[in-house]
Amino acid sequence: MIPKITQQGPNIMERFWCGKCGAGLPNPHRAGGKEPAPAWRFCPICGEPIEYDKAEPVQWAEQSCERCGCKLIMEIQHTPRSYFIATSDYVGGPICRSCLEEHCAQTNCLQCEIGTWPGCPYEWGKKFALDTDDINAGNTKETGGTAK
Repeated sequence: MIPKITQQGPNIMERFWCGKCGAGLPNPHRAGGKEPAPAWRFCPICGEPIEYDKAEPVQWAEQSCERCGCKLIMEIQHTPRSYFIATSDYVGGPICRSCLEEHCAQTNCLQCEIGTWPGCPYEWGKKFALDTDDINAGNTKETGGTAK
């Protein structure tokens, strides 16, 4: 069985999953610079032998925000090999954190073209944008309305 690899960003550790049953598998690469043999040779759920060496890594490319153009993922040229790194504005989508917060504050979730509702992965952006608007407008939980 060839495991599937997922990764939330280029500078975040890869996660390995069983290609047959979907169970989480340990990362075969240990910290410390050495790459010993993987600790697990079989899936703990379905018992299939794991072929870590055949797993396809996630392929990253440079990416900029579709709205404002700021860099989200950059390629770092380094000898002997280059690598990709995500900036702090990268939220896992095609737009940056600032544009996402602005979009979420102005858009009804049912009409959104970026996330999917219900269960949108960017719900935190909507909550943050609305909380920020409340604070800027003077609405606070302590006063129960507008600040005086």
